[in-house]
Amino acid sequence: MKTILRHLHLILACVFLIGCTTHIESYKFDIDHQILKSFKSNIPLRVAVPKNAEKNYLIEFMGKKSRAGDVYVDLNGLYKNTEELIEEVLVKNKIQLSADSEKFIRFTIYKIQWEYWAGGYEVGAYLEFDIETGDGYKKRYRVEDSSLTYVSRAVGRTISRAVEKIFQDEKIIAYIGSL
Repeated sequence: MKTILRHLHLILACVFLIGCTTHIESYKFDIDHQILKSFKSNIPLRVAVPKNAEKNYLIEFMGKKSRAGDVYVDLNGLYKNTEELIEEVLVKNKIQLSADSEKFIRFTIYKIQWEYWAGGYEVGAYLEFDIETGDGYKKRYRVEDSSLTYVSRAVGRTISRAVEKIFQDEKIIAYIGSL
């Protein structure tokens, strides 16, 4: 019995020292339409996001080794949510969507990171992404958001912040409205 308990304690100690691996869900959150710029266009637009992206993308922990272990996400879920939110904004502004349109907006994730905020009572997430338009405009943005307890919610909210940032960019709004 003592041998079993020693082995159990040894196993638990290893788990706590090494950490665990967590695969988070890709939650989608609403965006704040009131902070977006308005626009119009009669020309159809295509939203481009990577397909068949990395399924086990490691979200980098900022700081010393995380107590929670490694956190992974399926980028395909994040890209799906991003595409849906961008298209939602376009449709709300009466922009026609077309999968074969030469006019496009391309969204690509560059980096995702997370850390503890408020002494460990909150989880913060950062998303760096590239946005590109069909006329050659390209810009990298960094957005952040948080959750009281879950990395998945903080990461999901960064997608909403990214879409809000896209539709506050004057050059993107001008591109959408151009002929």
